[in-house]
Amino acid sequence: MSRVLTRCSLYVVAVLGVVVYAVPVATAAEDPAQLACRVVKTSGNIEPGEVVVVSGGKHTLDLMEAIAIEVQKAGGMPTMFLNTDRVLRARYAESPEEFLDQEPKYFAEWLEQIDLWIGLPGAEDPKAVFADIPEERFAKSARAGAVIRDMLNESGVRVVFIDYPTREQAANNSLDFATYEKMHWRAVKADYQKISEKGDYLRNILQSARTVRVTSPHGTAFTFDTGKRRPIIVDDGIVTAQEARSKTFLTRLASLPGGSLSFAPIERSANGKVVVPKHRCRFAPLTGISFEFKNGKLVNLTATEGADCFEETMAPYTGPKDMFASIQIGLNPELKVMENPGDFRPTDAAGMVTISIGYNELLGGKNTSPGGFSFPIVDATVLVDGREVITDGKLGF
Repeated sequence: MSRVLTRCSLYVVAVLGVVVYAVPVATAAEDPAQLACRVVKTSGNIEPGEVVVVSGGKHTLDLMEAIAIEVQKAGGMPTMFLNTDRVLRARYAESPEEFLDQEPKYFAEWLEQIDLWIGLPGAEDPKAVFADIPEERFAKSARAGAVIRDMLNESGVRVVFIDYPTREQAANNSLDFATYEKMHWRAVKADYQKISEKGDYLRNILQSARTVRVTSPHGTAFTFDTGKRRPIIVDDGIVTAQEARSKTFLTRLASLPGGSLSFAPIERSANGKVVVPKHRCRFAPLTGISFEFKNGKLVNLTATEGADCFEETMAPYTGPKDMFASIQIGLNPELKVMENPGDFRPTDAAGMVTISIGYNELLGGKNTSPGGFSFPIVDATVLVDGREVITDGKLGF
């Protein structure tokens, strides 16, 4: 889903049954009971009588159990949904093509009865599960998932997504596991009150602004208009009682670790150049990326490595898949970009900027194509109506 929306809505697609390259989960260094209590009482704000789904893979069962028990103790009514790598892979690798575009209407009906969905990654090794499956098969399933996406804003369902570190994930990011794990849990325990305050402060600046300019030392320099009537979403790890009543689904989504601000600008207002030295495409290197926005459309993309993967990933989709979609700004001070050593650019890291093309309808945009892609802008400087709010990848407030 990172290639469709930014991190704040990554789990949306997992809920819909549309493939995401989910993060695998292993035995947590965090105490499951303590984390479960925080998820239920703080992030999810469960009320007695609420219907709660706890989903994940068989490798996440201990935490799923702890959360379900806490839900019961809070007066909620939990149901556990379990997945496995084998079943997830079979869905896309073995199912006959004519079944991939079956609309999950039953799931849309279920969501209308669910108050809170607490999700853990379903795949233990997503690279092994998804890496070699042709994008055409994902595209078929994504088109069928429109029946879910179209009803989410009115559904009322809240979502809390819990991410976990594993040795496989650390290896994929070229990081030492101990270092990676320590940072992850520090980010989960970050001061979300301060994150919320920073998010609200930046949202207030953007809501009254007109033009944003993004630059980087690597050569990025483009501008866009904010679109003042579109929602600006702050993920601060908590779905408050007020947010739970929102008609915008993404306002009702929280992630741990979290900490980000996201919105959909005016698509056709983006103009300028984007340069991304390091990225990944379907788990493989995508480096030396350069392209332009011309009236919002991505044009003239080149890459030193991985250009074919990008083209193959985008090819099965139609519609505004290559139009400017969204921008995300990270707010979590405990998450760090690590590129030397490492290959880690977390979208929620404070000062990190991520831009996306393609689908943005859940953010209030006009791009309905389920296709898309996201690009990290490391060390970005962001000016809002000439006011510098991020300088060389560091928040200025």
